[in-house]
Amino acid sequence: MSQPPDSTQTSPARKMTDEEKRGRLYEEQVFPLIGRRLVERLVDGVPLKPRSQVLQIRCGLGQATADLLHRLDPASRIINLETAQGLLDRARANVAAEQVGRRVFFRLQSLDTRLPFGDDTFDLVLANVGLADLARPDEFLADLVRVARPGAEVRVASPLHGTWVELLDVFRDVLVRLGRDDALASLRGYAASFPEAGAVVHQMEQVGLTPVTVQRDHWELVFRSAREFFYAPVVEFGPLARWKKIAGSGAEVQDTFLAVKQAIDTYFSSQSFSVSIEAGLFIGQKPGESSG
Repeated sequence: MSQPPDSTQTSPARKMTDEEKRGRLYEEQVFPLIGRRLVERLVDGVPLKPRSQVLQIRCGLGQATADLLHRLDPASRIINLETAQGLLDRARANVAAEQVGRRVFFRLQSLDTRLPFGDDTFDLVLANVGLADLARPDEFLADLVRVARPGAEVRVASPLHGTWVELLDVFRDVLVRLGRDDALASLRGYAASFPEAGAVVHQMEQVGLTPVTVQRDHWELVFRSAREFFYAPVVEFGPLARWKKIAGSGAEVQDTFLAVKQAIDTYFSSQSFSVSIEAGLFIGQKPGESSG
């Protein structure tokens, strides 16, 4: 006689997709090192009023949204834009299910295209972005102003010039030693893409925000070795792809990064390898009175 099925058995767990794995890795090992600090400053003390329409762009993994929901009245709405499906899914999962589709809405969106909203739509605009990663940061900032209502506050958090500077110094020394003038030019362009705080203030004023204030922040990420640094998710799934592109292609990449690794372990043999993160929170207001 055949045995009845064992009711205690469970179906095998569904295998996570690569996108889901990246989302979880970002939430657990990348966001705590860089993103969380920027988002906490971004939402701290934001002006909130009844029936607010709030736009959040890359503003964390649901934590900031949950915080704002507790402070906003039930008639207010939050729209979240994210650039990767895995991150959007993680953010959605971290917000109370009964709020999604009612008070909170999620949308996948590239930051190098026009925002999919009409003019004068939002009472508060929050953006946690790497301005250095955008093709046209000036156009992005102008678009934030476009979708903000008159009187609305626009806040932008971004890494600034000086971020990763210790690695870039070693990288530059190695390229000089290897006679890689082509790569040196690319490295200079990459380093220059990180804006100075004053330049961001000027850009925001040029697109119509006034007055614009900035709050600077600095912290360090500490690694025990070059190997730990290059394999850390915050690097591997962050700027490493751009650094490899600077190094060239094929064997050039491997040879260059082997030399960089050896240089780090030589220069910092008796101490940890610390790299700087420089960031700024920029706050401006769109002129005029909100029709609220």
